[in-house]
Amino acid sequence: MNPNRRLCVIAAVALLVVTAGCVTVSPSIGSSEDSAVFERVSTVSEWGTSSVQASVTLAPAATTEMGVTRLNVITDSGSSFYTTTVDAGQTSVSLPIPTQTRSQIVAVNTVNGTVVDTYNVTVRGSRYP
Repeated sequence: MNPNRRLCVIAAVALLVVTAGCVTVSPSIGSSEDSAVFERVSTVSEWGTSSVQASVTLAPAATTEMGVTRLNVITDSGSSFYTTTVDAGQTSVSLPIPTQTRSQIVAVNTVNGTVVDTYNVTVRGSRYP
C-alpha cells in the first residue's frame, strides 16, 4: 500500500475512534430464539462503532401470509434506533443493529397495527476504547 494512502487510512480510523467512541471488531450477532418471522440475522461487517450493518432473512410467509410491512430496531432502553419498510414477498433486509446494547427487531403489520413477532439480538465482538 502506498505510504500516503496508509497514513490517510490510519488517520481516518483514528478520527473515527475519537469521534465515535468504542470500536467493535469482528462483530457477530447472536440470538437463541426461535421465530416464525426471522430465519437468520447476521453481519459481514469487520468492525462497527455505534452499530453494525446486519443482514436479516425473513421467512417466505413473513410479508405475505403474516403481513409484515415494517421492521423496527429497538434498543434495550426502549428507544427506537431504526425503522424500515418491507414489501410483499421481500425476504432479505439490511439494517443497522446497535453495538452498545441488547436490541429487539420488531416485525410490524402496519395495516392492522399489530406486532407480528419480536426477535432479541446482541452484537458481540472485541471492543476497543
